[in-house]
Amino acid sequence: MTLAPATFQTAVARINISYKFRNGPEHLIELKDIVLRPGQPFTNDAVEITTDIAPAAENKSKQILNIRIKALKALELKHFESKYLVELGGQRMLANGFQSWSQARELDAEDRISPIRSTVAYLTKYNLQGDYDFFEHSGEKGHIHSSSYTHFRDVTNLINFFGSLSEDLGYTYFKADFNNNTMSVYKDVLGKHLDQDQSINLVKIFLAQGKDAEKEIWDAYASYFPDRRSLKGDMHRVRHVNGWTSWYNYYGDVSEEIVLSNLKALQEHKYPINIFQIDDGFQTAIGDWLSINDKFPNKLKPVVEKISAAGFTAGLWLAPYAVGFTSKLATEHPDWLITDPETNKPVVAGPNWGGFYALDIYNKDARAYLKVVFDTVLRDWGFGMVKLDFLFAAAMIPRSGKSRGEIMWDAMELARELTGSDKLLLGCGVPLACAWRSADYCRIGSDVAPWWEGKQSRPLKIYKASLCTHKLD
Repeated sequence: MTLAPATFQTAVARINISYKFRNGPEHLIELKDIVLRPGQPFTNDAVEITTDIAPAAENKSKQILNIRIKALKALELKHFESKYLVELGGQRMLANGFQSWSQARELDAEDRISPIRSTVAYLTKYNLQGDYDFFEHSGEKGHIHSSSYTHFRDVTNLINFFGSLSEDLGYTYFKADFNNNTMSVYKDVLGKHLDQDQSINLVKIFLAQGKDAEKEIWDAYASYFPDRRSLKGDMHRVRHVNGWTSWYNYYGDVSEEIVLSNLKALQEHKYPINIFQIDDGFQTAIGDWLSINDKFPNKLKPVVEKISAAGFTAGLWLAPYAVGFTSKLATEHPDWLITDPETNKPVVAGPNWGGFYALDIYNKDARAYLKVVFDTVLRDWGFGMVKLDFLFAAAMIPRSGKSRGEIMWDAMELARELTGSDKLLLGCGVPLACAWRSADYCRIGSDVAPWWEGKQSRPLKIYKASLCTHKLD
């Protein structure tokens, strides 16, 4: 069949699903190549699976594809994938990377997406900041995947768009095998609990087709996400801003003297900026956000007052779900950290700053601490914007009966709640679909430098991208 939305009204799906009973035998049950047609459910003693497609609008070029799972017994899901036979000849597929630092580009039958090299993963541990440890990157030619959304484009610029509307239940991947003309919808459902008789729209896909219609399609897709931004709707004139950040010139060496010197220069030269943002380097340790180091002898509140007096919105960098190995928080509150159930040790979320753990957003004391941090930064010190970085750390492993994607969705909702509706939120290091219309701005690429040579990789001449270019959502 073609990729046109209308063809999915009669599409035959091949379903692979695996699960365990939560109250019963521990062995894994795997079901493969279940034939699923609209209006013809599959049922066994544990699950009922149904699919349907309905118009998303009056125009038949837009449809919503649903695949529902009903648990007839209490289950823990392990794997889910729905495969379709489609014609992929002459198409280029948008391959959207896992999170906001990842690449996004169009690829075709001659391309491949390689896994991270084992030596790089071992030495740098940057595999932890991607999806390499839980989603297979085959590296085979013609095997292309895309996170959360994708499109297929032909030489006439006819686009067939597929966008997930169920990221709150788990990460969604669109997988195309150009060698065998198949497209799959894969859900990372590992660890997802379903109660008996509970029913969920596990897969919910917005399908649209149009020629030279990118803006129309994206606007229609975005309308399905609740708008929780400070700058809502069509406030484009206000949303389009310029800014200064300490990161690119000073990195972690930023100081009060540097900040005030640059502030004075911006005023003297009348640079037309809106936001003046202090990046990493003000805190004594990652996670100890209210402990300001000696480079800021007067702390941050007087600095914010000077930024505001200059007519700029003051911004501050935070990594709210990251906790440095050597931080006071990690030492005094190890119970606030995400713990690996197999080792009973804190989960390592990345190598930066000598290594960092991840904060458990479902721990009530950890949430209370974050509220104090955000209230202090935004309400007491007076910052008007926060750049929230390394947000993926909240969802390193599935837990509490939730999949990774479900946890990431909760983490982004918490970030918006803590920031409040009156302050700006710039998301960074976050799967993009979780940030849509929740963050006011979002990182959508790697750094502006052509390379960044790290100490660990220097002996191997390995270059890796820096992590902090800001662009508008």
